[in-house]
Amino acid sequence: MRQNQIYSIAIFLLTSILAILPVAAEPQLKTLGNGMTVFLNPIESEENVAILLAYHAGADAQTAQTAGLFKLLELALFNGPAASPGTTEPAAAIDVLEPNRIAGGTSLDRFEFGFSVSKEKLVPALDTILYLFSQERREFLLAQEDGVENARQSARALVKDSTLDSNAIHDMAIAKKLFSRAPFRLDVLGADYVLEKADAATLRTFAATWLVPNNACIAIAGNFNTDQIMNLLDERFGQLPKASKPWSAPLAAFPKPGVTRPVFLVFPDSTMPSGMMQVELRYRGPDPKETSSFAALRMLEELANTPSSRFFTAIRKGMPKGAEPKEVRIAYSPNRNASWLSIIASIPLPSGKKPTDIVFSFKELARGTELYMIKSNPAYFSAAEYQSARQALLEKTMAIQGDPLDAAAHAATLWSWGIPSFVFQESDAIMKTGQKELSQAVDTYVQKNLEVVTVRLNPDLYEGNKKIFSSSGFETVTAQNAFWWR
Repeated sequence: MRQNQIYSIAIFLLTSILAILPVAAEPQLKTLGNGMTVFLNPIESEENVAILLAYHAGADAQTAQTAGLFKLLELALFNGPAASPGTTEPAAAIDVLEPNRIAGGTSLDRFEFGFSVSKEKLVPALDTILYLFSQERREFLLAQEDGVENARQSARALVKDSTLDSNAIHDMAIAKKLFSRAPFRLDVLGADYVLEKADAATLRTFAATWLVPNNACIAIAGNFNTDQIMNLLDERFGQLPKASKPWSAPLAAFPKPGVTRPVFLVFPDSTMPSGMMQVELRYRGPDPKETSSFAALRMLEELANTPSSRFFTAIRKGMPKGAEPKEVRIAYSPNRNASWLSIIASIPLPSGKKPTDIVFSFKELARGTELYMIKSNPAYFSAAEYQSARQALLEKTMAIQGDPLDAAAHAATLWSWGIPSFVFQESDAIMKTGQKELSQAVDTYVQKNLEVVTVRLNPDLYEGNKKIFSSSGFETVTAQNAFWWR
């Protein structure tokens, strides 16, 4: 099929999808006088409106001396997790609005809270968000010793629980290697020794530094009057005093590649079924500001992760007999400064086979053969598969834009990643991403990259092969050595 025919089909596809979406005016990006970013996404056919206030903060803003303070601050301000505010305060203030949904909390690159309500409650909803993050409320809450102590106990309990959580142990062990310069910037829960010493004065200074309007974005999506909304926002949020920008100096960049040589880890994990291994190749990936690679790796996920894809079929057929993977997937995790790309497989260990041989076979097959072919062979995925992947990505994007709170949260996410205007280009970027962009991204972030290889397996299986792993250069992961602060 000729290129212009393919593009015509793509345009027809996009037009067809848009035709069934709620009617929406053009989104707008604005800035208040104090530096607060405003994102407006009017959807006239909606009955609800969503408001989400986000700060460019979270784990990425942490140092080794402050790791965990954002989560502690969240628990103190919301009397529990932000997504399920505690009673009676602030739940009572929020419940009056009868919210349809609530979202928020501390993540790697932001600290946020929002909800969706009926369109008639827009003004009280704005007042509630303003109240929840007001300095007066913050001062009152941090003056309550019991509240701060309860938040500290909850935060420390979460940290303790993470040391018993297999997924947390696994992910932090990788982060400790792949982002070794500052693994605390990927640890939302933080370190117990930080939380143990944190007091109200610490939180007061921390909040005053980061929760400022020129480090914030308020995103509003749904049914509202665009002629009135900026006046409403300026009367409330525009009056907040501009402060010193907390990001006075840029963060030290994590290197690419993330490691100077391949690193091999083995994790005895009691949650793994007997006779099975989960093998992962994790690479330092492109951060979203590299929009071409960002779009390409999202496309790669769609292309590779269908059970009938050439990638999945080739991995199954190419592995040794008895070690055909039960599941193979590619996962891309974008974050502002610490993105990664993973190739993951659940693989049975055949009787009499060394687990390390199976791991090395998977690594060579996935990276050395199939990802190399994706990079070098324009026909690896067909034109029809690219169109199907584009359609799937467009449908996901349009589903987000069709829900007010999802749309607001998505806009805040793009803002926190440093690409707020990408919301206007996202559909076009999907349509323009093809084999050339995919090839370049795979070449840079797989073929010219180095990985951390991890194997998760049942402790009994590990004990039976402990010497084999050790002699092959695998480091053993435990709850005692996985976390950067232990």
